[in-house]
Amino acid sequence: MAADNRRPPYAGTSRNLIVSIDVGTTFTAASFCLLQPGSVPKFEEILRWPKQATADAKVPSVLYYDKDGKPRAFGAETDDEDVIIQAEENEWSKAEWWKLHLRPSHLPIIQDLKLPPLPDNVTLDQILADHLRYIIAQVKEYMVTTYSDGLALWESVSPSMYCILTTPNGWEGVQQRRMRDAAIQAGLVDESGGRRIKFVTEAEAAILYAAESGNVNDWLVLDGQLILCDCGGGTVDITGYKIDAIEPALRLSESSASRCYLAGAVCVTQAAERFFRDHFKGSEWDSEVAIQRMVHQFDTIAKKKFSDEEFSYVQVDGHKSVKQYEVVRGRLKLTRAQMQSFFAPSLEKIMEGLEVAFENGDWLADRIILVGGLASSPYIFRQLADWGKGKGISVIRPDGPTVKAVANGALAWHLDSTVGSRIARYHYGLSLRRTYDPDDPECVEREHLKSQNLSGSWYIRGGWAGIVEKNDTLEVGEEFIRSYTREMGARTEGFEFKVPLWVYRRSKPPPFIMFPDGKTRQPGFELVCHVNGNLEKCYDAAPLSISSVSKNYKMITFDVCLALGETELTARLRWKEDDVDTYGEATVAYE
Repeated sequence: MAADNRRPPYAGTSRNLIVSIDVGTTFTAASFCLLQPGSVPKFEEILRWPKQATADAKVPSVLYYDKDGKPRAFGAETDDEDVIIQAEENEWSKAEWWKLHLRPSHLPIIQDLKLPPLPDNVTLDQILADHLRYIIAQVKEYMVTTYSDGLALWESVSPSMYCILTTPNGWEGVQQRRMRDAAIQAGLVDESGGRRIKFVTEAEAAILYAAESGNVNDWLVLDGQLILCDCGGGTVDITGYKIDAIEPALRLSESSASRCYLAGAVCVTQAAERFFRDHFKGSEWDSEVAIQRMVHQFDTIAKKKFSDEEFSYVQVDGHKSVKQYEVVRGRLKLTRAQMQSFFAPSLEKIMEGLEVAFENGDWLADRIILVGGLASSPYIFRQLADWGKGKGISVIRPDGPTVKAVANGALAWHLDSTVGSRIARYHYGLSLRRTYDPDDPECVEREHLKSQNLSGSWYIRGGWAGIVEKNDTLEVGEEFIRSYTREMGARTEGFEFKVPLWVYRRSKPPPFIMFPDGKTRQPGFELVCHVNGNLEKCYDAAPLSISSVSKNYKMITFDVCLALGETELTARLRWKEDDVDTYGEATVAYE
């Protein structure tokens, strides 16, 4: 899989389109692959964006909105001086770093990171939909203007295209659901085509790009161990991988659970901004316009150039020198220690995450692949390389545009199914009725909660029934099955079935999800989603029974089958009909 020509020709009988979109905190990239019968798949990047001065594979994840909540400018347009003046004159609001507002509440975040507020009258879901609508419009424009008879081609393949969206390691089902809804609203697929929206983590896409680039060929050895560290604009994603096969195709499995930290490049920029505001307080540069100009200069020049020099400079304004504020000929003079302090919190989190990845992977890996915008910093790379050298660990950065890496890797993920297993980051389980045991202290504490079923047995609701444990290996395609029994009376009862799926984020789950009061959730438990299904056919197949009070009822026995090793959770129901396994649909509904 090291290059496109290593893939076999597409065996399908008609043309198909796959589009991948990597929406980053600061930048977005998009790639596509037009599958044509008999031809080897070829990845193409979108390199032309409106108002972009030079061709680039990435575009800012920034939008301007007017007072009515209508989007007015997108991507590279928001860097255009004419657009910026227009935005100021019309009091447009800028939406930036908005992706981080989507984050799960449990993700660790660097202290004092303050996200820019969303524009008034605009929701996060609307921003995401507007941004995706803009991105897919540019994909269409690229194909229409690049291919002969491009419009006819787009109209023939776009209605059935697959869209691959990337997510940080820490994003879960709720975030995927909101992204899918936004993609449908943006017109990437129609209402009936929601399953053609697929998700892959940025780290997984990046490791596939690194392998495909050919720059890590010497590291791709059977049973070898690698750590992928994606230091992006907003998040740092770290995952360990074991190489299970090289030929005829690359096959990987996770060797340590993926981790995600909100500690990307924006944290470095915001640390510098806090310094600027404090340093210039009460000065002629103590204004929002001046501070934002400094932040822009730092973000685009000083931050990218810093490699541990004694001094760095940020353009302030004009050409005068003011010794009191360390301004020399219009430039703020920053010491090495000051620059290092801006990077320190992110660097600390990266090293912490790498330590955990090595520990969970039994310290088998001795090689780190760095990708992402923050990883391109000479200072960050040098610090991590020196850190690795002290531990006997090699650190490299594959060449190439780092944002394109994820977008192209997402296409490789869809085509090649390279990763065969993943590691559970938490405990996953279901809520079940637990048989009342008078010798069990946990049951005795909850005696006031017990109920009796039609067969006369006593039970307590809310028992924890684990499906997988933290750090378990989850094979792709493997189903985790939990059996249920349910007593149902007359056939006039409803047949809709709903079971909650829970996650426990601490070390060892207790036997019950709730405290003995039956109302308060124990710390560490979080409701992930509900698995919904219909039991009517299962009911019809079950034999009739008579209770102790002469009531007719049926004891329904069925299984909930969960696929947890994929990048997205799926479920189905199973029961017996004449001793034959029968399957029924189940849906996953997120809170």
